[in-house]
Amino acid sequence: MANLRHLLPYLSRYRLSILAGLVCAVFGAAVSTVGPYILRLAIDEINRGVVTTSLLRYGGLLVVVALADGVFKFLQRMLLAGVSYRVEYDLRGELFRRYVHLDQGFFSRNHTGDLMARATNDLSAVRQFLGPGLNGTATALLTFAAAAAMMLMMNVTLALVVLLLLPISTVVFVAVGDRMRKVFKGVQDQFGAISTRAQENFSGIRTIKAYAQEEAELAVFAEDNARYRQLSLRYVLLSGALWPAMALCLGIVAALILLVGGRLVAAGELTVGELVQFNAYLGLLTFPMIMLGWMVALYQQGEASMGRLIEVLRREPAISSPAYAVPLPRPRGEVVYRGVGVRFAEASVDDQPPIAAPGQAGRLPSAVSGQRSAWMLRDITFTVPAGTSLAIVGATGVGKTTLVNMLARVRDPDAGQVLVDGVDVRDLDLADLRRAVGYVPQETFLFSVPLRENVAFGVGVAHQDGELAGRLDHAVEVSRLVNDLGQFPDGLDTMVGERGVTLSGGQKQRVAIARAVMHDPAILVLDDAMSSVDTHTAAQILAGLREVMRGRTSIIIAQRIATVKDAGQIIVLHEGAIVERGTHAELLRLGGRYAAMYRRELLEAELSD
Repeated sequence: MANLRHLLPYLSRYRLSILAGLVCAVFGAAVSTVGPYILRLAIDEINRGVVTTSLLRYGGLLVVVALADGVFKFLQRMLLAGVSYRVEYDLRGELFRRYVHLDQGFFSRNHTGDLMARATNDLSAVRQFLGPGLNGTATALLTFAAAAAMMLMMNVTLALVVLLLLPISTVVFVAVGDRMRKVFKGVQDQFGAISTRAQENFSGIRTIKAYAQEEAELAVFAEDNARYRQLSLRYVLLSGALWPAMALCLGIVAALILLVGGRLVAAGELTVGELVQFNAYLGLLTFPMIMLGWMVALYQQGEASMGRLIEVLRREPAISSPAYAVPLPRPRGEVVYRGVGVRFAEASVDDQPPIAAPGQAGRLPSAVSGQRSAWMLRDITFTVPAGTSLAIVGATGVGKTTLVNMLARVRDPDAGQVLVDGVDVRDLDLADLRRAVGYVPQETFLFSVPLRENVAFGVGVAHQDGELAGRLDHAVEVSRLVNDLGQFPDGLDTMVGERGVTLSGGQKQRVAIARAVMHDPAILVLDDAMSSVDTHTAAQILAGLREVMRGRTSIIIAQRIATVKDAGQIIVLHEGAIVERGTHAELLRLGGRYAAMYRRELLEAELSD
């Protein structure tokens, strides 16, 4: 019940509908007890002699009672089931909102398939508990109470036989229920693993086919699927054991009623009509007992699933705007790194960030919990004046991307400060900060929408007229994406496949460059943004970018010296520290690592020619 109590704030929003549904359930339970009483009168009438008009009257009354019972139960189910779908709607919206606002570190530690399973299967299990579960429970408890009261009024002995023996089934529910909850949580976790496996295979289908790994992936999926089947069958076994147990309990009670009630009828203490009425009430109690068994199953599923949802809904993002954020409406673009240090993070078994106290989420370290190892970057200090450019070069894995990720707070430094316009980025409004930074990553993500919407993402759909259309044309021209528009059947309106699968690596990078140019940021970050573009096209893109970069703060990460040689200043990273800095000409005269990289690039170009 600890997990399900988190549903109370959602249910309180619809308390009037719930109250109306419960009122209908009360009337429905009361009406359902009238039918057996009418049946008793009819049976006793038959024993005294068949009268056609009396039978027609009793038959009509039974039809009216059934109609009234149906109306009340319809209203009850419509109201309570409607609440369950509204709560599901609210939960799904809040869950997706939480997903969107959580930091990137959360998604690197959790599989996409498992997160999807929480938003589908787990939400469905909670809705089933709230809809059919609570609706059936209300009907079962009220019907049980009404039938028990009528039975006690008729004959205390028979009533006690029923009311003392029926709760035996509860013992079975308690014994099996906890085990069902644990097994069902395993079923949901394994379903998340299967979803992750399928999602990764669909996204990486090109790689799988290129390495002829279809059969190997099928074998791995079959193993995961077999595990899911094993857990599901175990849950079905436990769930299936409830129904025979209930049938056995009800059969024993029915036999005892027939034995004791028959003796009372023979002794003249009970009429045949009253015995029939009593058996009819026993039939009414059959549904509550069956519903109780189903409710136990739904409760265990809802408890386990709500626990998985709460794990996400209660998690605070490790990186967020502080309580009193400094706005950044018109950024100039000055960037300062002051004594910045970043440690490697060693993953631990409980590799999750702590839940932040209210108002403190923005100051949590972005590195994952667990023991920390040596410094990845240490004592990084440099300044990029507004409107100038900085290039960062160094070997692969030296920390160049990590360095620029701190600018837009993809992660926060473990030491030192990163400042934009003289303000620590951890004190700035996160939305303002990220609007000020246009970032072109190494790996471009494209959405399954037309090319036009991918380029204009975050700005608006750029139609054929207006200011946005002019900015779009400029961005496409600068990125040299215009060179490939003839290859697309519908030009900019061509639908892009999932994750940009229909585009080449170079085309995707040019879309990312166009997206950043379209964004018109104060600070432009190019993170090896032309690694998949040929040398000639890269030169054309650089020529267009020089105009865009003029008067705009630019930070460029690249492997090619030709890409960075025109930067206002260049820093060289090695073993987590800045080992050289200066302009292209100054670094060549220095004759250090940068000069060696330049000579090697010239040699490679000569050999290639």
